[in-house]
Amino acid sequence: MASETTPNEAGDLTRRSVLKTSAALGLLAVPAVGLLSACASGGDDGGDDVEASGDAKNPFGVDPKKPLEVVIFPGGFGKDYAEKQKTVYNTNFPEAVVTINAIEDLRAELAPRFQGKTPPDILQNEGANKIPHGELIANNQYHDLQPLLDAPTLDDPNVKIKDILYPGVVESGTFKTTDGSSKFFVLKYTYSMWGLWYSQQLFDEKKWTVPTTWAELMTLCAQIKKDGVAPFTYTGVHTYYIRDMFVTLACRHGGTDVIKNIDNLEPDAWNHPSVLAAAEALYSLKKQGFILGGSEGLDHRQSQARWVKQDAAFIPVGGWLENEEKDILKKEFEMRLMAVPPLDGSVNPQAINAGAGEGYAVPADGKNVQGGLEWLRVMLSAKGREAFGADAGTPTVVKGAKEGLPLEDKPGLKSMVGLLESNGDFAFQAMIGDWYPQFGDGIWGPALGELMSNAKNAAEFVEACQKGADAIASDDSIEKQKR
Repeated sequence: MASETTPNEAGDLTRRSVLKTSAALGLLAVPAVGLLSACASGGDDGGDDVEASGDAKNPFGVDPKKPLEVVIFPGGFGKDYAEKQKTVYNTNFPEAVVTINAIEDLRAELAPRFQGKTPPDILQNEGANKIPHGELIANNQYHDLQPLLDAPTLDDPNVKIKDILYPGVVESGTFKTTDGSSKFFVLKYTYSMWGLWYSQQLFDEKKWTVPTTWAELMTLCAQIKKDGVAPFTYTGVHTYYIRDMFVTLACRHGGTDVIKNIDNLEPDAWNHPSVLAAAEALYSLKKQGFILGGSEGLDHRQSQARWVKQDAAFIPVGGWLENEEKDILKKEFEMRLMAVPPLDGSVNPQAINAGAGEGYAVPADGKNVQGGLEWLRVMLSAKGREAFGADAGTPTVVKGAKEGLPLEDKPGLKSMVGLLESNGDFAFQAMIGDWYPQFGDGIWGPALGELMSNAKNAAEFVEACQKGADAIASDDSIEKQKR
């Protein structure tokens, strides 16, 4: 592990500044490694074991003529930024043929390749159909990224990569391995937040006022409905979108310990009054007729398209929304991001759901491990960040990376950065869904879907989640994590 911070310290819920010192990233605790079986064990006779040398120009010993395969998940950021970063890579290695493949269903296409020890050289492992990082790490399929941290930056040979990253970035990508050690395997590249998006144009036209409390939101939703617009839409197909709205309500109401206890599988953590209050709030949206009809059957792009058409006033999505819908968003739409308004009696009303995301890894059995590490070094360079910021419109985890973002051209991005600056000391993330995918995808997600459709009431939702969490806690075959 590159940092002196221990895995448990990495999950400490200390409040710090985000974009100024961005140590709120330290809220991200060490993810779990699950012993899953989709991929065969790797690393023994695959890629090279690479270390950083003293050569500032080529610290990993990249073969200048060796091809490089880059796989990205197009999602909300597309692939244009990667094409521009390819140009930076080829500046130093002009003879290398770099292939960039954008793949939506990563598991379907890449699991056989990992099993056959023919993975790509660099992988952005994201999306609904990603292969869980823990699954690959348990089978020795990722190369340790410590050499990247020890390498000099492209911009200054006297500065190491580890010294340009915000505090907490290393910890957020550090995983406990099956032998009990902890290593940095995943570079989380973006810093973003989740919240509620709305159109300033629509609000101005309808003379609606942006709410600051949940009570005000409910009053506004009644007016929005009266004006012939659905207050909310969401993706019912991908329920992890709505879970971030849920955890924000719970965290704001009861404080960060509520989320910490859930992540730590503490007994009765789901029975906390703030958890029930958050569930009741979400349940009430459908009950009061505040959700666009059919939302439970919409995927993320379909729900977002309905929101852009102004069929609904609010949609809960992450910071990539503006870029993902750039082809259909009109300039006058003036999208804005607001944090989920706090419930009455909230003790932590400034909390925002924000942190590092978009994980990139170097497969251990790739044909060009050295090139994969160099690609990450390119991504973290000034030109690499500039390429990403210009196209993706999202801050990265490099100190000062907010500089140069097209804030005036992207009103959504500008509003998100403003929230990160003003509320960064209160940033948090829930880790249980990432630590234990069998809970996040198998219990929590389906229960949230039923809560939102009113197939389950709040008490039934809490009971289902507590039962599922207890099952994880009592299963000795599942390695437990703690923050």
